[in-house]
Order: sequence, then structure tokens, then C-alpha cells
Amino acid sequence: MLSTVHFTIWLAIATSRGTMTELRIWHSSRDPYHCVFRMIRLLKVKSEGLSLERLRILDMFLLYPSLLHRLALPTDIKARFRELKIEHPKTTFMRLPSNASVWQDLQVYQSASLKQLVGRGLLCQSDFQERVARLVHTNLPEGLASRIDVENSSDQHLMTLLVDEIGSLSMTGPSGLIRRAGIPARGPVL
Repeated sequence: MLSTVHFTIWLAIATSRGTMTELRIWHSSRDPYHCVFRMIRLLKVKSEGLSLERLRILDMFLLYPSLLHRLALPTDIKARFRELKIEHPKTTFMRLPSNASVWQDLQVYQSASLKQLVGRGLLCQSDFQERVARLVHTNLPEGLASRIDVENSSDQHLMTLLVDEIGSLSMTGPSGLIRRAGIPARGPVL
């Protein structure tokens, strides 16, 4: 569903003799710059900003939309999700662990990405101190903004579902987003 490459393998010959081969695996979940890109995509849709916890959850589902199949959604949102025809995790190339495991694995990269966004002036620092991520649109480079607009346009229905529908669910309580997503109630501290 996402237009970015999720899994790429590079093979590199390590010596001039060709006797040694090194396998390097890159994945977007382990790339803080890719995380920055995803978070800006989400924040461009929600201009008034998102709580850090909500942004992190939405980032996880943007990275792995197939995990949305594991999300207990209200009936009306579930119907719109089915319209997207997102591949089920059981049929994807890569086997994904539980939502809680994915959530915990992403925390290091999400924290690094958020700190980069604040450090580069792309997030409002005063809002960030209140645990809210709000994009400073005037500091966003034009080339990056146009690339994000293209990506968001091609994934318009997914972005709307994530930010406007799933992002509007309450965070806590028995029907809150944290419980629905199956992630630990206590998240990382920045």
C-alpha cells in the first residue's frame, strides 16, 4: 500500500578478491530519517498537531498498515478500513510480531526522529514540551513538503483513515486506542 520501499537487500563484495560477501539488510522501521518522513506526513494531515503518543501509534500503523487488521475498530471505521483492501499480516512477505513488540521496537527510532524534528525547528518546541507534536510549516523545506504532498495524495484514503478516523478515538479507557491497538499503556519518556 505504501509507495516507499519497505524491504531492500543490498549485497556488497567486501574485498577486491571477491572471497568475502557481506549481507546488509535495510528496513524502514530501523531508519530514523524514514520515521521523520512518516511523522511529517501524519502531521501535514493534522495541522493542529497530535499528542506524541497518538503520533507514535499512527506512525506504527503507517509503517505497517497490515497491523490495522489486528486493531479492534468501531463498526463504521472497520467498514472504511475494509474498503482499503490492505493485505492481511498473514499473507505479507515479512512476518510481523505482536503489535506490542513492534511498538517497543519502534520507540528508539521514534524518539530519535522526534528529537531531530524539534532540533531542526520543524516541530514547535513549546508544544513539544507539552507532549504535543505540531509541525512548523514555514520551516519545512519546499522539496520535502512537495514530496510529502505526493505521498499523502497517493495514500489519501489510508491517511484519512489513520489521522481523521483512528486518530480521533480516545487514547485511554476500555475502548481507547492504546487498548484497541494492543500496546503497553506506558510508553517511552523523552
